[in-house]
Amino acid sequence: MSLSATVAALPREPAETRKLLLLIWAVSVATYLFAGQGLTVSTDDAMRLVQVRDLLAGQSWFDVTQHRLSPPAGVAMHWSRLIDLPLAILIRAGEIAVPAVQAERVALAVWPAALLLVLLFGVVRLARDLADDSAARLALIFAALMAPVLQHFRPGAIDHHNAQLVLTVWALALMVRDRPGGAALAGALCALSLAIGQEMVPMIAVLSGLITLRWIMRGEPCRPAAAAFGIALGAVTLGLFVATVPPSRYLTATCDALSIVQVAIAVCGGFGLAILAAWRSLNAVRRRVAGAAGLGEVVSAIVVLGFPACLGDPYSQLEPRLAALWLANVSEARSIASMMRDLPHEVLPYYGLPAIGLVLGIYRCRNDLDRWGWVLGTSALAMATLIAIWQVRGSATANALALALVAAALVRGLPVPEGRAVFFGLGRAVLVAALVINPLTLIAAGRAAAWAVEQASGTRRPTVIADGPGTCRLPADYAPLARLPQGLVLGFIDAGPYLLMQTPHRVLAAPFHRNVHGNAAMLEVFLGRPEEAAGRLAALGVDYVAFCPGAPERHNYAAAAPEGLAAALGRGKVPEVFERIPLDGTEVLVYRRR
Repeated sequence: MSLSATVAALPREPAETRKLLLLIWAVSVATYLFAGQGLTVSTDDAMRLVQVRDLLAGQSWFDVTQHRLSPPAGVAMHWSRLIDLPLAILIRAGEIAVPAVQAERVALAVWPAALLLVLLFGVVRLARDLADDSAARLALIFAALMAPVLQHFRPGAIDHHNAQLVLTVWALALMVRDRPGGAALAGALCALSLAIGQEMVPMIAVLSGLITLRWIMRGEPCRPAAAAFGIALGAVTLGLFVATVPPSRYLTATCDALSIVQVAIAVCGGFGLAILAAWRSLNAVRRRVAGAAGLGEVVSAIVVLGFPACLGDPYSQLEPRLAALWLANVSEARSIASMMRDLPHEVLPYYGLPAIGLVLGIYRCRNDLDRWGWVLGTSALAMATLIAIWQVRGSATANALALALVAAALVRGLPVPEGRAVFFGLGRAVLVAALVINPLTLIAAGRAAAWAVEQASGTRRPTVIADGPGTCRLPADYAPLARLPQGLVLGFIDAGPYLLMQTPHRVLAAPFHRNVHGNAAMLEVFLGRPEEAAGRLAALGVDYVAFCPGAPERHNYAAAAPEGLAAALGRGKVPEVFERIPLDGTEVLVYRRR
């Protein structure tokens, strides 16, 4: 190949990657919008929209209390206004051209689509830096088939999980090159993720520990990046704390949202790392080890002595009945053991690619001359996989990282002979390997394996009811209740956000762990005897009872209390003190006290 031909070919590959990225992004968005179900809103998405509406209606930036949930006190939500802000801006901008209702729908589609585009760029950046541009293209092809990742970017997905997924991928991608500017931006993104929610705290800890370890082992060459990361992490966390937390709560410690707990750890750890990195006398490995160990002891003392409650189970405040009847049945809170028992066909699609990524990543760590990127990526993937083993919600992060790591490892391990590229710069061996381990193949293999086990054992997996006709899992199922005079509604836990979104009513129950009082009161009524229901409802001030016969919760409550109100209503035995309110257009049965 001539020099001129080589030079002419150089810009073509990035251009091809950009075209493929935009094509996959456009097809993914169009598939959800037109070939899918349009806007699909989960309970978290519905509550986020309610929070945004409250902000637009004049509720204080610093007041994140949902006053219509579990009144009269309401429930102080643990979510950040940092996600509410861009959504509110999009809605207000849309109202310039279209009615408010349409502006909301546009915002609910634009926000996840924009985040998906940013995520795909991050995946490309990470795969390219670990291998080359052909790895980036292979990662994009994997991404187009990755349901556990894409489902967080469907139209209507406005909770904080997709934003944190994007921040995690980009923080890792920026750290691979080990440059001060990239490290500083990565530290800032980690701080932003910390301010949005606490789900990624283990990932932030891994990234912080690895950049510290690299400085310890290599010293001066890695000093600027370590210092930049630490300063950005501490400073941005402190700035976001001041920007989102009211002064009256500066000293209030909360484990599930940005508070003095997270600020103390980030500021002490981040600035402490920067000070150690700038300390010229730490010019030997043993001295840097001693300095880092001292900093670790200080940070540990802050947590253990100052905020010991944050070391425990985040759901420890839930009463046992609520944990058993609600949390244990939340799909995204399932462990891998629960998945293997109830949804064995889903195990490979959710955990297969991360497992492959770990194996290939460890191999590259042992055999690649430039190990930093692989050590960083494999360690982050290992932590994401551990989170996913605990709760399946972590599988989206694990799969997003695995997209880049698996693609890069295949390209590095199966180099293309000169002039033998077959497709998008990829060789035949890489394409065969990708065909065997791509997400679609894992889905087929998972279903086949589950079927084979069932046939061999003669057992059948339990039927898991999550959604579908008659389960009342759509916001539209609760819209007819808006025609009723405003009041307090007693409904199932998963009905709460949809009632708040679609009606002006107040509700008792909703799927949030801070709503201890309202959820407990709901259980007392639905698990209690029917003849006691009227007195309990009067004491709570409930105006309406919203009951869905096909909701999964109804079956759980009926099994837990066969003589309880939920079981009786499910059998069609309505207490005489209840009066049915006829409503068209919904499967929800609405009652009031006579």
